[in-house]
Amino acid sequence: MNRPALVVSALTGGLIAVALYGADCQPPPSMLSLIRHPLVVQAVHRRVAAQRYTLAPDGASPLSREWVEGKRKDWFIENQRGGGDLIEAGVVLGNRKLVDDGLREFEWGYARQSKDGSFPETGDAFHSVSIYVLDTARALLALRDRRDYFAEFVPRLEKMIPHVEAAAEWLLQSAVLEQGKRHDQQYTHRKWILAATLGEASQLTGNPQLAKAAADFAAEGIALQHEDGENPEKGGFDVSYQMVDALNGARYYTTLNCQSQADLLARVRRMIEQTCRWEMRRILPTGEIDVTGSTRMLKESGRGGAIKHTNYKEIVQAFSYTAAITGDPAYAQTAERLARSQGWMPK
Repeated sequence: MNRPALVVSALTGGLIAVALYGADCQPPPSMLSLIRHPLVVQAVHRRVAAQRYTLAPDGASPLSREWVEGKRKDWFIENQRGGGDLIEAGVVLGNRKLVDDGLREFEWGYARQSKDGSFPETGDAFHSVSIYVLDTARALLALRDRRDYFAEFVPRLEKMIPHVEAAAEWLLQSAVLEQGKRHDQQYTHRKWILAATLGEASQLTGNPQLAKAAADFAAEGIALQHEDGENPEKGGFDVSYQMVDALNGARYYTTLNCQSQADLLARVRRMIEQTCRWEMRRILPTGEIDVTGSTRMLKESGRGGAIKHTNYKEIVQAFSYTAAITGDPAYAQTAERLARSQGWMPK
């Protein structure tokens, strides 16, 4: 882990300590570099490409379509978040249909956006919008890095960027932010969703105010972590949401730079590693994760009504991204072990 070098200079009879950050700072990987990790390609992107995803012709996801048809009372803009996985898989695998499907899914959602950046029809607005922007921005960043290869999609990408910025700015409106933060306080993972959401949106749009707000959320997330690496979640711990912190901490990490944020890079990296080490102690001999004592897994239901189970896809990504950031093969080995436990890689 990068640590500040302390230089002590004698000046007029006194010692002034000057902390110099960045002397040995390694620039973070790009979002595209993270999602190209070989384990993620095999265990995540190839599975996304092979699945039968019932996206409607107009871009509505299955849950959104049920809502439009009156089969579901409540609707959340995050129901359109699947475009992120589709675009990332398409970018990595060179699959234009996946990219097109992902853009259509996002376009359907942004067509329901108001001029102030909000989505007035959505439930749980602050959290749901943050998730939607998170998954839009990460996918568009990766697609933009390959714009020469996917030139036909660039106009649609560029048209979407102002919508992403408007939604991110809406999250920071004082009344919206105050209420959202008050509701989110018991969920550490939401600090890291917001850090990644705003950091990615800043990188995508060039808006520096979004980056500043992202750094504030990252600082809040770091402050919540326990010494042993546990990230509190709803009054205890949760083995699945624990790794949402590492996953989105890694995504946020890609938006930082050595020149002005070396200290923050080091602190975020330390959080990610501590989070992963805590999780590694919960892995059973079978390669599965022990959920005993978790506050949310097998206790709560998701937006679609199904009971929540450990999200191995996100956890494999989180360990793989941590391996890419740190260069430590132990994290890649853990990701592979988890993927094998789910039958996603040959044993």
